[in-house]
Amino acid sequence: MAGRRGGARGLVLRLVAAMAGFAALSQLCAAEPGGSTGAGTAQDKTVTAVADPVGATPQTVGLPEEQVQAIMRAQRCLTELGYYQGEVDGKRGQETWTAYWRFKHEHGLAGYADLTSPIVQQKMAELCKDLDTTAAITTAATSPAAEPAPQTEPARSAPAGEVPPPQLPIDCLPEDLIAVLRQAHGQSVSAPRCDNACLPTPKGLPQSHLDDLHKKTGIVWCTVCITVDSHLSLEDVRRIEHAGNLTLCATPPLQLPRHVAFSPTPNLKAYTRTRELYRALPPEADDESAIAVIIGNRNYAELAPSETSRNDADAMYAFLTEHLGFRQDNIIDTRDAKRADFERLFGAVPGSDGELARLVRSQSDAKVVVYYSGHGATDSEHGDMYLLPVDTQPYRDEIAGYRLSTLYANLAKLGAKSVLLLLETEYGRDHSPYLLPPNLPETVNSALPPAPLPGLTVLLAADRGQRRLVDSTYDIGLFTRYLIEGMAGSADLSPVGNGDGQIDSAEIYVYTSAMVREAARKTFGLLQNPAYSSAGSSVLMSAGAQAREGN
Repeated sequence: MAGRRGGARGLVLRLVAAMAGFAALSQLCAAEPGGSTGAGTAQDKTVTAVADPVGATPQTVGLPEEQVQAIMRAQRCLTELGYYQGEVDGKRGQETWTAYWRFKHEHGLAGYADLTSPIVQQKMAELCKDLDTTAAITTAATSPAAEPAPQTEPARSAPAGEVPPPQLPIDCLPEDLIAVLRQAHGQSVSAPRCDNACLPTPKGLPQSHLDDLHKKTGIVWCTVCITVDSHLSLEDVRRIEHAGNLTLCATPPLQLPRHVAFSPTPNLKAYTRTRELYRALPPEADDESAIAVIIGNRNYAELAPSETSRNDADAMYAFLTEHLGFRQDNIIDTRDAKRADFERLFGAVPGSDGELARLVRSQSDAKVVVYYSGHGATDSEHGDMYLLPVDTQPYRDEIAGYRLSTLYANLAKLGAKSVLLLLETEYGRDHSPYLLPPNLPETVNSALPPAPLPGLTVLLAADRGQRRLVDSTYDIGLFTRYLIEGMAGSADLSPVGNGDGQIDSAEIYVYTSAMVREAARKTFGLLQNPAYSSAGSSVLMSAGAQAREGN
């Protein structure tokens, strides 16, 4: 799907990865008594520490004992079932991974990436009666201020002969995202909590600067990983890490071009490629009550272009009309909108009506989606945030920009059944094509509403001046890519969703945020943290067949 490449490039990638992986494994095994490695699993269970000086030799740290025991139990069972012929050593080697790959595809467990996951371990316990399953696998937060991880109920295995429900390739969730799910679905939500994920050190950054960032922001710098200069997709990184039992680090330069992750193709129709994210799923029936406004602002008169915004808007339009049942006559689709267009659509001042309000009044129980991709800005003196029309003058946002506070007020009073506002933008004062690693927030003011507004859900690609990144596969914003993927059904799958066949605002945010954070870290070695505001977790759409039956 998203990780596929051309034949020649894919072959080179696999050869390079294999060489790097086996070299790393031999180095780590030779350095550690007993042969255990510090690579961890591909899902961010890496060994982390404050960075050594740039260029220092990686240190070797053993896996936690409970993970070693879980791997050994799996190896014994795979041996008993005839999949594995190697040594029972508690290592995630190539032979172990190959045996597990065959096992999981023959026992309906293809959605489970890790052989130590509770569902997989319990399935093995059913098949291998003498297997000792008394040792539990636990995940605890390692940040200094973290509370002890709450105890979670053991996952229940599916009855014999029944295929387990599909599951996302996500082994754990950050604590703040678990809190969002518990607020929406209750305290019974059970998901493993991620350790504090590390970031690779930017090239050439002095150790004193690294130490200062660690003290001020709590960033943990990676020390045990294989550095990679190119920008691989998240799917490629996961595949290499699992196959080679290693951890890759995308090491960013001191100044990173924002769109270096792909080879730009003039006139590329991004929406024809993003169909890969949902084309295997049956589309929803036409919904007369579904209304959308889509704005893609790329070409600015006096500002740098917002490179992917036209692609972003095209991809969202195709997804809504082809998959979610939005009728074309219920979508206001605009490119390169000026200030007058914003006022016409949403109203010129708080409390005024625009074209969208009149369209909502014509539909009972209207469900509204508003999507914007383009530049944003912040007025640091007054704390105001703006979406920038294409006729904006530099540093004159208060004159030509459209205030977010006006947009929030007028969307909240629409009287619709639900309003979902999706903003693929950022709010810095500089629209440079470069960003500075690790992409920390630049301002203190949030672009979210001061308090959640009833009936309005807001999802931001980034907040407080943090820069948004571009997906290396689809040539669209990273936020937009995983937003579409989540809305197509992935957000209803475990461990994010509850599998009820419907997707609510909390599930969409948690899925999108978890994937954007991981992709930013694994592909670019950077941060990107989407933001969310909602007065309640309303159901926004059906999850389709992906959550009910698996894709």
